[in-house]
Amino acid sequence: MSTTSTPTHHGTIQLSTKPNANLSYTFLPGAPTTDTLVVFLNGLILPKASWEPTISAIHTKLQNSEMSQPHLLAYDRYGQGTSSKDPHGDHDILDSVQDLYIFLVESCEKELRTDTSVEENTVVFVCNSIGCAVARLFAEKHPTIASGFVFLDSIMAHVDLVALWPDVDAPGFKEENLPNGTTRGELRNVKEEYRKRFHVSAPNPEGLDRSSLAALLPEAGAPKLKGDPQLTVVGHDDEVFAQENEYVNPIWREYNKELATLTLSERSKGPVVARGCGHFIQRDDPEFVAMEVCDMLQRLAEGQ
Repeated sequence: MSTTSTPTHHGTIQLSTKPNANLSYTFLPGAPTTDTLVVFLNGLILPKASWEPTISAIHTKLQNSEMSQPHLLAYDRYGQGTSSKDPHGDHDILDSVQDLYIFLVESCEKELRTDTSVEENTVVFVCNSIGCAVARLFAEKHPTIASGFVFLDSIMAHVDLVALWPDVDAPGFKEENLPNGTTRGELRNVKEEYRKRFHVSAPNPEGLDRSSLAALLPEAGAPKLKGDPQLTVVGHDDEVFAQENEYVNPIWREYNKELATLTLSERSKGPVVARGCGHFIQRDDPEFVAMEVCDMLQRLAEGQ
């Protein structure tokens, strides 16, 4: 879907804490009277541009709805997309959480141009992958800000994805332990590819140190999200991740089930399977993501 028909603003901001570096953001203003702000949080791979079809789809869906248009905001963390590198160099996930808080405070002052602070708005986080971990840690530090969360194929914060794959060169490994149609060499290559891409020590363009993530979020179902927010948990389609069916998908399904317990059961939806989608659900089906965001907004409206 084209985004040219919506009045989206692409801007940059220099945070007061890092005045010599630009953060790039995309902002679509909502109705003049709305106090709802939907914030999109990237994973490690895709930049904020990956959310633009979803932003456009939300705007279009709500044009024919009784609900007010919310403000829609996406941004690239330092080192992502069109944002500057972090002037402080490599940083950890708590640094990213602090940057997010300052970004929300200062971008709201810049774009909303009202006397209301970010704490006085109804904030919804829509997150992919490690963005879900950022949102959970943000909620721990600032429990009064977010009223709703949509998790799209959350990172399994405490799980070593590399260790889920067997060591085919271990003395006790037997050929009959191989999945049907798979060779030792193929499994060895997959494990090595996981090590290069997903191990916490693997470098990333963002310069984000993930080594503390497992200690910060050692369980999927805890710590609970304070304030009993609305929550939607969405997982990828196992058929799209067929190669991972044997070792990774069962663990991921259980992780998503536990994630759904982070709030009260009556405020939790899911896990929902995004049919036909891999890990990057916002890229694979932006209309589906828009539908889930609109559902979240409706639930929040009904709960007020």
